Amino acid sequence: MKSVPRANARVHPVGTILIAVALIAAACDVPRPPIHVPNDPPPPPGTPLEPAHLDCPRWRYEGVEPQQLPTEWNADDYRFGSWRDPGSARSPHRLCGQLGSASDLSWNISSGSPDVLIAVIDSGIQWRSEKMADLVQNTYLNRAELPLPQPIGGARDPYDSNGDGRLNALDYSADQRVGDRNHSGLIDPEDLILAFSDGVDADGNGYIDDISGWDFLNGDNNPLDNVDYGHGTGEARDSTAAHDGQGSAGTCPDCSHLPVRVGDSFIAEGGRFAASVLFALDSGADVIQEALGAISNPPQAQQAIDAAYRRGVPVVASMADEQSQHANLPGALEHTIPVNSLTQAPGVLETELAFVVGRRDALALNGCTNSGPIAWVSVPSNGCSSEATGNAAGMVGLLEAAAREGGVTPHPDLLSVGAGGPRSNVLSANEAAQLLRAAADDVDFSTPNAVDPANETKDDFGVPRFPTVRGWDATTGYGRINAYEAARAARDGDIPPEADITSPEWFSLNPTAGTLAVEGRVAAVRSGSYDYRVEWTVGLQRDPHPGTDHWHVAGGSDALTSPLEGTLATIDLADVAAALPNRGTGTPTTSDGLPDPDRFTIRLRVVVTDAEGRVGTQHRHVMVHSDPTSAAVRTPVGLGTSSPVFFDLDGNGADELVVAGDDGRVHALRSEGSELPGWPNTSGTPNWWPTWSATASADRIGAPGSAVLVGAPAIADLDGDGTAEVVVTDADGGVRVIDAEGDTRATMSTNPAFSRQEATDPRNRLKPGFYGSAAVADLDADGDLEIVAAAGDRHLYAWHHDGEPADGFPVLLVDPQQTAAVDPTSHRVSFRNRGATRIGGELIATPTLADLSGDGRPEIIVGAQEEYVEQVAVWPPIGLPGDSGNTRLYAVSPDGTRAGGPDRSPVHPDESAYLAGWPVSLPMLLTDVLPSIGDGVATQAAAGDIDRDGETEVVAASASGQLMAFDPDGTSPLLEWSGLPIGFNWLGAPGHGSNSTDTAMTVVAFSGAALGDLDAVPGLDVAAPSTGLARALDTLLPNDQPGDNQLTGWSGLTGAQLRGLPRVTADLAFFTTPAIVDVDGDSTNEIVAGNGVQMLDAVGSGDTGDDAARIPTGWPKLTGGWTIGTPAMGDWDGDGTAEIAITRRDGPLLVWKTPTRSDAVGDWARYGGGPTNSGTPDGVQLRQPPAN
Repeated sequence: MKSVPRANARVHPVGTILIAVALIAAACDVPRPPIHVPNDPPPPPGTPLEPAHLDCPRWRYEGVEPQQLPTEWNADDYRFGSWRDPGSARSPHRLCGQLGSASDLSWNISSGSPDVLIAVIDSGIQWRSEKMADLVQNTYLNRAELPLPQPIGGARDPYDSNGDGRLNALDYSADQRVGDRNHSGLIDPEDLILAFSDGVDADGNGYIDDISGWDFLNGDNNPLDNVDYGHGTGEARDSTAAHDGQGSAGTCPDCSHLPVRVGDSFIAEGGRFAASVLFALDSGADVIQEALGAISNPPQAQQAIDAAYRRGVPVVASMADEQSQHANLPGALEHTIPVNSLTQAPGVLETELAFVVGRRDALALNGCTNSGPIAWVSVPSNGCSSEATGNAAGMVGLLEAAAREGGVTPHPDLLSVGAGGPRSNVLSANEAAQLLRAAADDVDFSTPNAVDPANETKDDFGVPRFPTVRGWDATTGYGRINAYEAARAARDGDIPPEADITSPEWFSLNPTAGTLAVEGRVAAVRSGSYDYRVEWTVGLQRDPHPGTDHWHVAGGSDALTSPLEGTLATIDLADVAAALPNRGTGTPTTSDGLPDPDRFTIRLRVVVTDAEGRVGTQHRHVMVHSDPTSAAVRTPVGLGTSSPVFFDLDGNGADELVVAGDDGRVHALRSEGSELPGWPNTSGTPNWWPTWSATASADRIGAPGSAVLVGAPAIADLDGDGTAEVVVTDADGGVRVIDAEGDTRATMSTNPAFSRQEATDPRNRLKPGFYGSAAVADLDADGDLEIVAAAGDRHLYAWHHDGEPADGFPVLLVDPQQTAAVDPTSHRVSFRNRGATRIGGELIATPTLADLSGDGRPEIIVGAQEEYVEQVAVWPPIGLPGDSGNTRLYAVSPDGTRAGGPDRSPVHPDESAYLAGWPVSLPMLLTDVLPSIGDGVATQAAAGDIDRDGETEVVAASASGQLMAFDPDGTSPLLEWSGLPIGFNWLGAPGHGSNSTDTAMTVVAFSGAALGDLDAVPGLDVAAPSTGLARALDTLLPNDQPGDNQLTGWSGLTGAQLRGLPRVTADLAFFTTPAIVDVDGDSTNEIVAGNGVQMLDAVGSGDTGDDAARIPTGWPKLTGGWTIGTPAMGDWDGDGTAEIAITRRDGPLLVWKTPTRSDAVGDWARYGGGPTNSGTPDGVQLRQPPAN
């Protein structure tokens, strides 16, 4: 996942000034270094994988000057230059003062070529923006779908009407058939799309009228960013903006770009990403640029990337923006080039730093970037990993052009698949990656030299750096990208050999006995012979100086003359276990109980050395660990986003594990590995999938189904026939009712009128699909259950079990007080205060069904994506003017629009469905945190009688705010301040015995609450993943502001944080609602939740006697990867004791045995609390009698 786009990234100015004053004061006694460069001794020799520090006195670029800089060039911009900061010029740790990527020198070698096509897979393109002036001359046009321009060009190329050497929209500037149809102020590709789209597939490739890109969000030929998000436009400018004086300088200014729209932001669905890659390959792309965060991961995503890899098309990928180690998708898939961002201090801080300390620092890991095992190279950038990806993709395009212009022989593998022609790549995708690695400048603040001390762990502000060491590290990968060195080597044919690992997969969990086969491919097609070796060592990265890696050679071969593919070596896992703590057993924690997710990590690498001494390498991080409670599981292909649930579908006394996939399939798994007869159930092929794709056909890539996303299947007897049905929603707006035999009994879908493109804009970001799940309940008291779901088109739907809409539904959800007008057909909303209304519109949370009115029927509670900049509804002093605000939480009558709710707006068609006192405001400390998944409310609300007064309360939080509670009338059962609810304790009052030091403010970020008994007082308490203030600020500032991710529990009676809590966890918990279950059989509940970095925690409150949190024996569990959603407990094997299960985002299904009786698992044992997904403890939907 990723954070705000460059255009919206900001640090609050008041906060910046305060931080600057404090840090400058702290730095005043730092001695100013001399700016001259003494004749220091040269650095000791290094090796290709552990390079020596740069030789500062004998500078490598002495006498090398840029030949022609673009008019947009800013001599003070650190990102692209080869120039040196005088104050850092003698420091090898600071790369001898070179602040940038040496793009200025790379343009001496090549400026790219119109024939190098970079496919920008993103939010589409803002054809109608002034920013197109920077892009119009380099935007790709498909001449096979266009008539000749009038007047036509010369004999060399009749399409080149203006004689600039390339086909672009400017060639149609004088064409009377075109004109400025979109009123952008210039002739751009959309004008051609509007003028010449005739419904005929002129080039026969299946994409009708693919004149300039494609839109896989809507399945049409216009990749227009119709919500003006701008991320895709910014990405295109980063890589291919022309050097024309129009504002931006792309890193490959003469390359072409192909706009491919995969979503309305950088948050994308993995199937659409796969389709976009196939289109790019079908269109002849040479580089694929993706700065995405995929919410799903069907197998087609990896298959499409592999198709690109085989064709020599590098996929440059973002590592995401959350200052975390979690592995962002699709960048964490195999055969990508993952990049992150290095930067300098923001704004005034950098200026003052240079003044006070006498030097600049542009080697800080950006606050809005990620690190971790997949890191390949780091890229100087201001705008998070997104800008880093765009800059790097342009640099890859540049080296591809340089190789062609240098006459490099096409790689033989490309010729064998029909690539490598006169206008195609001549490098393999692996060679391109190896060039970037070999040319990168190693960032190493650990190894001492004649000038720098060992282990400079803090920057000049005294802020901790993320650790860097000699050679590869998880912070900067193989180092900071050097565009000049990479392009020069490509031009000269000085190309490293190839190394690839295809198995084991990233982050795989392996036992401590047996063997591990390392499979892959090694080759040196530019050399006469090569040697290779396979090695392993332990740990995330080498220890700081004087630490060294102890590499163990597992196999290899010498003097090979042809490529080798298959098993490269075999590793004895017992040898590996002997090198790990406790021989690979125990929990992934330190001796004091803090998370240690890489405790059982090992690094594999394949090293290839050719006859000329050039080196290629590939690395892979996996885990070796033994847990006696781990169950053997056969994982179906395609799992990832949806949470598993246990339910006995066939009535044999043993639960099936029911889980839906990112590929649209729904499974019912038995414990021995088989599926129930008739399962899995599959959906149809989505209408946006290119069934005609030539690449898909050649590589046998089948179509995915419609992805089932966050949440879990609802399971209940809908029609009263005595057998259960399974209900799932999907990303394309479909709902399926599946019977116990695996057959689809009914289907239903959203109303396409509510999400048509004409109804969308920045404040109406509407889509037909479901991000969350359905919940089921008897809305009309007829004995059958209705299906309730909230859609991306801003509507709440309800259907009967046979697919017929329930009376009074769908219901439009938008605050009547903010509504100026509603279109009668599309329900497009106009707002009273456009300036204070942030982007949004979708409903992505699963509805909660609970009886608020006491009539025996459940009301429907659901949060919205609305965001309004207004007085924050918790405690006004914490608000940031212009940035903080509120979202909305709704309570809707089971009668929908047939209810007689209050009339609050003459223009709102559906407000009568809302309960009196609703919607309520939920505070947001920062609006616009993330598109789609981080605007407004991201997770399901919880409902139950938390204060034991006999009424049902609702507990909910925004994506960036405090956890709040509401009575049925919309008021708070907790304390208020000047009429505003305070919510559960969040301000500097942790429970006694908490191990977190980041407790000044606690917010629930991107996660949700569960209810259950957690302390010695009977009744419902509240649990949720949380984040401390310092951790939240860490994403805004470079380097490492120490802070904590947490699991927190609160008393339902008092709102106070429970003893021992919050408890530190390894990472943020996106889309995570914990389970509240008994995992150790002691009849006391624990809070159980996963996170982004390799761990599943179980934490109990210390209120049972000891202040410290209770950690059950054998916990936390090692997952190896990123998990979301909620773990599930049930009796899978029918032995009377429960198992606990969770899925990883990259596919594995993990199950552990527990000693807990299967009839006493706890209060919240699956997503949604119970089988109906109602959002109540154990699925209880009706009010309970008052406690004594």
